[in-house]
Amino acid sequence: RTAEAALERDWNAHIHALRATFDQILKRLGDVLSARDELNRHFAKVQVSDLKAVRMEVLEDSQLVTWIRRLAAYEPGGLFEHDSQRESALVNFRTKLQGNPQVRYADLFTLGFTVVGADDRAHTYHDFRQIESHGTTVTIKVLFNLLLLKSQLKRDDCQVPFFLDEIQILDPANRHAILDTARKLGFIAITAA
Repeated sequence: RTAEAALERDWNAHIHALRATFDQILKRLGDVLSARDELNRHFAKVQVSDLKAVRMEVLEDSQLVTWIRRLAAYEPGGLFEHDSQRESALVNFRTKLQGNPQVRYADLFTLGFTVVGADDRAHTYHDFRQIESHGTTVTIKVLFNLLLLKSQLKRDDCQVPFFLDEIQILDPANRHAILDTARKLGFIAITAA
């Protein structure tokens, strides 16, 4: 009986440590969602091309994140108790880890952008390669990076230079959006044509 109690204590300690790890993963995922919301608030204030809206999307891997949520809330019970839901969560996640023993944050979600055009039609893009036109893609990339960098700077009293080549390919509205946003955020745009 003493050996069984010791095993159960070890089991519960192990599960507690795993739960804490999964809880931290979910908190970091929450940080990504908060950053998305902040970037979207900034994008709502900037006119890009003739687009009515630009929103960053965080598309979770529903299967993997669901397992992590279940395991973060996992209540171990007794080592020798039988609970099919708990066992299912462990078996599914163990199978995933056996196929790929390393889970990266990049496995938990993908980033995309949804743009609403002048025609009120929404289009979602899952990478930065081509969002609408080349000029729109460049503008969104630059604004995204400026906003992301600004969120990482801990000081408001410094100005950071950045270089933007081939600015002549941007239409006047996009050029203005980048230069005006850069100035407001404390960046110094160095441009070339």
